[in-house]
Amino acid sequence: MTWDGIVRLRGETLDRLAARHGGRVVGGGLVAPARIVPVEVAQAGDLAPLLAWRFVRAAHVAAERGAALLVHGPLAKAAPQSSVTWVHDHAAWAMAGLLDDAAVSDVAAVVGAGSDVAPTAVLGPRVVVGARVRIGPGSVVGFPGFGWATGPSGVTRAVPQLGGVVIEDDVTIGPLCTIDAGTLAPTRVRKGAKIDAHVHVAHNVDVGEGAMIAAQCGFAGSVKIGRGVLIGGQVGIADHVVVGDGARIAGKSGVIGDIPAGAVVAGYPAVPRKRWLRALAKLYRGVVG
Repeated sequence: MTWDGIVRLRGETLDRLAARHGGRVVGGGLVAPARIVPVEVAQAGDLAPLLAWRFVRAAHVAAERGAALLVHGPLAKAAPQSSVTWVHDHAAWAMAGLLDDAAVSDVAAVVGAGSDVAPTAVLGPRVVVGARVRIGPGSVVGFPGFGWATGPSGVTRAVPQLGGVVIEDDVTIGPLCTIDAGTLAPTRVRKGAKIDAHVHVAHNVDVGEGAMIAAQCGFAGSVKIGRGVLIGGQVGIADHVVVGDGARIAGKSGVIGDIPAGAVVAGYPAVPRKRWLRALAKLYRGVVG
């Protein structure tokens, strides 16, 4: 059996879910969503969390497709008013409770033909490895990463990360890498990507086809790396950043905002490489006198 990447709920109505986890339901409490999925792909019959401003537009599109929404309280006025909405002042906390109760089985990892997984590498549940993949010694793939939610009393709880990992064909993952499981959908490393040693790929990251990533990089949750991107060693990328196709990131850069396709950037915070070099030249001239 292969993991299909879908987190299924147990068929309870939103009214009952709100009674257990808190919050209020607007527009149809008897709706009983079958799945909880990312807002970008939610359809009729799904429940999709709206936890940040950046996803408001996607939430409106999801509502048009018939999805119900779990909305973080401060976003309630920006959420689509015509949708079935469960509003919660601590929506991530409520989502964590839903995931604790979700109907997800611990499907064993599946490894494709011609792949080589080192004996000391560890593959968690709901991991799908394609053909001709190499995973180096000591790498850990498909276990929960750093995801926490704060509740009404200020206490934190872990957000279960049930989406698994998909590693497509012809990927290479070096020694001592960590690729965390996705929360609602798989973390994904696309066809032909090459990842050097000591690289951390957090939950929900999408590494593009043919990307080349040097050692000691770290990508926070939900980063999207485009096709053919080249990333030097010790690069850090903040959560939810999108790196466009064909971009190049110099070693030791700190990326805190989106990078356009084809751009070449360097520095901290990362800026176009030529600008960074000019700034360094001015700095050194000033220091030298």
